[in-house]
Formats: sequence, structure tokens, C-alpha cells
Amino acid sequence: MAKSKNNYYAYLLRSGESRVVDNWKDCERKVSGVYGARYKGFVSKSEADAWLAGGAKYEVRSRKSLVVSRKLELQPGIYFDAGTGRGKGVEISVTNEKGEDLLHTVLSKKDINKFGKHLVGKSATNNYGELLACLYAMQTAMKSGVKKVFGDSQLVIDYWSKGFIKKDKVAEETVELAMVVAGLREEFEEGGGRISRISGDHNPADLGFHRV
Repeated sequence: MAKSKNNYYAYLLRSGESRVVDNWKDCERKVSGVYGARYKGFVSKSEADAWLAGGAKYEVRSRKSLVVSRKLELQPGIYFDAGTGRGKGVEISVTNEKGEDLLHTVLSKKDINKFGKHLVGKSATNNYGELLACLYAMQTAMKSGVKKVFGDSQLVIDYWSKGFIKKDKVAEETVELAMVVAGLREEFEEGGGRISRISGDHNPADLGFHRV
């Protein structure tokens, strides 16, 4: 399903600062790594203004409605995502195409919350969470003999998971994780595996908290 191009991005910081900008880079500079930042992309400026005026609230669809709408178009595989919507920090999700949680295949029960997700913590950025989720997704796929992994983060899939990361722009622990992920990705792909990007609107692992 084609997705409308976002022409405007609205953001709201915990300090109360809010604004509508006409490109993602300006928005990213304000929200990247900022705890509690809310942001979303829109086709029109009026929609962006209305979202801010309404309190910058995210719409969270039920798991059931997400699974039903995606069921017929998803390829079998492992899907991953990260989000910050519960207010306790970055949370990651790894599922199959049916939306069934799979983190238990690579993590102990104590590291998985009641929602079937893994809470990374308040100090982590959403991009770090996406990178860690990618790692767990590949580990799950390799353990299960699955050859396809999907996520909706272009930064992680096209760059960081391949080892392409600006070492002077991100935290050292993120760089270290990127190198680990890149090594595992090489092994995964040598074994016939593949990582592909999909829209967040079609991701069964999507947490529904950070769509932009």
C-alpha cells in the first residue's frame, strides 16, 4: 500500500518547546536522543498544527486491528521495532508476521516485560533500541532457521547494521553495538539471510508510539 509523503514534521519537547518544520532533518536534530520527545510527520501543515494543538497525542491501534489489516500482505519472517510510548524508556519488539512475540527465544524471562517486550531503559535512544532489536531479530531468525528479517528503520537497516556509522556523532556504546550487529548481519547473509525494510504501517512488531 502506498504511503503518503510527509511534507511537515511536528515535535513537542518535555520543556514545552514545540514547532512544525518542513523537513525531517530539522525535526531529527531536535528530538534525536531526547527523552520524552514526541514527533510525527504529516502531509499538510494544518494537520501538524492540529496535532500539536491537541496535545501531540499518539494514536495507538490495538494489536488485533494491526494483525488483521496486515495479515494478507506480510511475508513470513522475523520483524522488529523500537518505541518510547509507555514513558519508561526505549522498548523493543520482535515478532513473527502474525504479531506473536518472539523475544523469549533469545532473552530470559526476567528481561521481558508483561507486554512481551524488552525495556532497554530511559538512557537509551530510540535508534539504539532499533539497533538492538535488529540484533535480537537476527539471533531469533538464525536460531529458528528463518531467512528473512524486516524492520522499518532506514538508518539501522541501510547504514548502522552494515557498520556505516558516524563514530564522532553517536555514543560509544552505540558504535560498539553497531559493530556487533554488522558482524552478525554478515554471518546471517552469508547463510542466505536477508534484512529488508518495510513501512511502519505494515510492521506487526510496531509499537505504535513513534510513527513519523
